[in-house]
Amino acid sequence: MHLPCLFLHLNPGIFPAMGRPRKYSRKSASKRASDPILPQDPTFKLTDQADDTSALSPDELDKALQKMRPSSFTPPEDEKDPRERLASPIGYTRKHGGLPPTSKKLGQNWLTDSGVIRSIADSLEAKPGDLVVEIGPGTGALTEQLLDNGYRVIGLEIDRRMIDHLESRWPDHERLTLMHVDVMKVEITDITDGEPFKLIGNLPYNITSSLLFKLLDEFRAHPGIISRIVVLLQYEVALRLVAQPGDSEASILSLLLRFWGEPELAIKVPKEVFHPRPKVDAGLLAMEVAPEPLHPVGHWSTLLKLVKGTFSKRRKMLRNSVPGIVGIRPIEGIDFDWTRRPQTLSAAEYAILAEQLAPKRE
Repeated sequence: MHLPCLFLHLNPGIFPAMGRPRKYSRKSASKRASDPILPQDPTFKLTDQADDTSALSPDELDKALQKMRPSSFTPPEDEKDPRERLASPIGYTRKHGGLPPTSKKLGQNWLTDSGVIRSIADSLEAKPGDLVVEIGPGTGALTEQLLDNGYRVIGLEIDRRMIDHLESRWPDHERLTLMHVDVMKVEITDITDGEPFKLIGNLPYNITSSLLFKLLDEFRAHPGIISRIVVLLQYEVALRLVAQPGDSEASILSLLLRFWGEPELAIKVPKEVFHPRPKVDAGLLAMEVAPEPLHPVGHWSTLLKLVKGTFSKRRKMLRNSVPGIVGIRPIEGIDFDWTRRPQTLSAAEYAILAEQLAPKRE
């Protein structure tokens, strides 16, 4: 065999008309649609037309490529975008399972399980006609159950879209009042004009601690107004809040809550019942709120300094952490076991220490 013939035999693709025909798959053909050699290549065939031995003309090739590119199809002008047909007045579609789209900024996750929703509402231990304040009603899933139970409901919602959605669901419900407010910027106890109420809510995980500290302030400023709280939190946070003195999970909030009641973990709520699904499970925290502190405190500012100051150095003994707290008396002469650590003290013991360490004039 002469060398030129051997070269062509080994490299037939260099001269397609002279070598053996090349076949392209649908995928490779679409990728090479812009290749200028394809329309002029008489041996080009689509694999799904392999039984047709005739070569495609340039026009036929263009039509075939158009069929392979459905994204390039433009619907007639008189046909609406299918997404518009699915959209609701506030802009949610079937893509969201029929629920309004959530806001990551607001930490929204909608409850979708009716059994869990009933359990949460029942944890209020309320009677028909009782006043309930709901934080973040969202889609109204829990709101609907509260109304079905016969409660009077005030919904505090920061998202204007959700207010519109709820008003469209219950345009004239006599037992429902909706307020477009940021719960962190209002006195919740002022909303009811002094009428006692129970508080419930599926709290955004990113404001849980701040909101609970705010509620503690309102317990003290307006005792007896909030009679019970039922809030859905991140499960790990709920476990820390119900931790007993001496537990490694004991925290500032778990201690301060015990000045007003005994927090309990009512139920564990799996992450699968939320939309969108969060990364962790949730826990339902319930607590009956006492009208007065369970442990008398005459110096709240000293108590708060003492609790926050010692828990910020929770691994240290009290004899090493307390002297560094500004605004309290020296520990010398005060009879107490200063070798203990903050998480081992009860609320009653902190109340006693606060009285002993308070400045003479506070």
